[in-house]
Amino acid sequence: MSIKPIAVPRLYQRIAARLIETGVFKPGERLPAERELAQQMQVSRASLREALSSLELIGQVEIRLGSGVYIKAGARRKVQSAAARTSPFDVLRARRLIESEAAALAARHATPAQIRRMTQTFESLAKDMRANRIKSAADREFHLCIARASGNSALALVVERLWEEGGQPLDVRMEELFVTRGRKRDNIAEHRAVLDAIRSGDATAARRAMRTHLVNAERQRMSMRDSD
Repeated sequence: MSIKPIAVPRLYQRIAARLIETGVFKPGERLPAERELAQQMQVSRASLREALSSLELIGQVEIRLGSGVYIKAGARRKVQSAAARTSPFDVLRARRLIESEAAALAARHATPAQIRRMTQTFESLAKDMRANRIKSAADREFHLCIARASGNSALALVVERLWEEGGQPLDVRMEELFVTRGRKRDNIAEHRAVLDAIRSGDATAARRAMRTHLVNAERQRMSMRDSD
């Protein structure tokens, strides 16, 4: 008989359990503002935001944008949070490292056919972002086109896997909650900058444009839309 390994809860899961199971906050009560709560718990706001989003997914709290986070009635049971295989912020940070280099390589190696495909997917993602769609399939395909154009098949596989990780329910819900329509409009210009740099064969500009885009994506998920 084999013994199953002990699953160690991720930090955001431990934060989620602490918020609900201690009974410090009562049903209907508004939690302290994120900045204050993160300081009290001595955790990063990224981890706290993951915890709050996971609790919102399973109905333990209600996130009211512009008002705050409220404990829902019946939230006194043991928390089994909506676990993601990988932290959404970790995925974004890994993408920043890997996709920036993929963009630089694509600027050097992309074929005319690959650039045409990137252009087509850019036009589709721009349309999706103007329509305020969540998780545009064209957005994913645009980034995968760049990775494939890098000339490194292993790099393309890594990028594809990172996008799979970024499609988990927790990440999707965080995007719904925190990525604004204005941010999606900004996304169009950022993607265009990446495409233009690749078209012109400028590896340095392509790397910089991709890094800027992914840094901004992380910052948006950390920007405050509540009352703190």
